[in-house]
Amino acid sequence: MKRSSCLMFGVFAIVLVFATGKSFAQSTDRDHPTPMSSSEVSGTFGDHQKDGNKEVFYSFTAGPGELTITFDVNRRSRDDMAGFSFELLPANGSSTALLCCEGAQSGDGGTGREVAHVKLTRRQSVILHITNASDGGGTFNARFSGQAVSSFGGGTGGGPGKIVDSGSDGRNREMVTVPSSGTLHIRMKDGSTKDIDLSLIRDISVRQQ
Repeated sequence: MKRSSCLMFGVFAIVLVFATGKSFAQSTDRDHPTPMSSSEVSGTFGDHQKDGNKEVFYSFTAGPGELTITFDVNRRSRDDMAGFSFELLPANGSSTALLCCEGAQSGDGGTGREVAHVKLTRRQSVILHITNASDGGGTFNARFSGQAVSSFGGGTGGGPGKIVDSGSDGRNREMVTVPSSGTLHIRMKDGSTKDIDLSLIRDISVRQQ
């Protein structure tokens, strides 16, 4: 049992590093969004005409309950206007948005803010979709708060990408958010290795003994 626990902890640690290593990228593919490892994400965009109205996608797990998104923008220079639109999409591929048509742009002071609320009826995987509409360029910062954050990876302070909940057996499980594609390479203490196709994994959890 002790050896099994050590192996599971090793797998958990490796996956956690793998997931957080991906968290700083900006995916432009809805089918392969960037997994978020905390309740806050930031990014930088240039002029929307030069980058073709660039879109980025971030994924996380949240709910049930109300989720609040505080979206701040900051222009790059005095002559620029930072503008971004955002929405919250279900991760199951549905075209019906959970939260639609929100946006923020910089004002005379160079900054802007939009606060949006959405109620999630269940725990689910969602996608934050951000579209650039900036003239010149700017930065954004999106922060998540509210009741739904209680099951949001990293939002409970339990560590990047980790969700803690109770399984059907009543024992706590530590669940890890991992990228939807790629290969997890595991090397054991005895020198043996194992490669796992992440696209085949539904979820990963470590049960507390």
